[in-house]
Amino acid sequence: MQVYRGPAIRALYKQLVSDFGGVEAAAHLIGCEKGTISKQMNGHAAIGAEHYGALEDEVGRWPITELMFARRERSAEQVERDVLIMSAMRELADVGPALLALAAKGDAAAIMKEGPEALEVLNRLVRHVENQG
Repeated sequence: MQVYRGPAIRALYKQLVSDFGGVEAAAHLIGCEKGTISKQMNGHAAIGAEHYGALEDEVGRWPITELMFARRERSAEQVERDVLIMSAMRELADVGPALLALAAKGDAAAIMKEGPEALEVLNRLVRHVENQG
């Protein structure tokens, strides 16, 4: 099972345990030893979804789950940015030879094709970066 170990998760978990009624109440709900809850809150044990999820459901708030979803959204935005970067790099790689063909032979066909494609992906990348800032 994949768990996330971090001070933000521990702080949120501590608050959930406190809001639920303390270590003893949380341990009873989850079906584990009080020491396990204490170790999780102090950073000496990982906090699995089956523990924080049960507490979130009982308290009616989902701070850890929301934090994890926020991480996913950031990742999706980074993936989109990276896809745009790679597309821009591919298109820009075609611009140099097109410019050389225009300069050396007066052949504008390549730059007429590659120029707009490069501009289009660069504009998409710039808009994406602007919207993230």
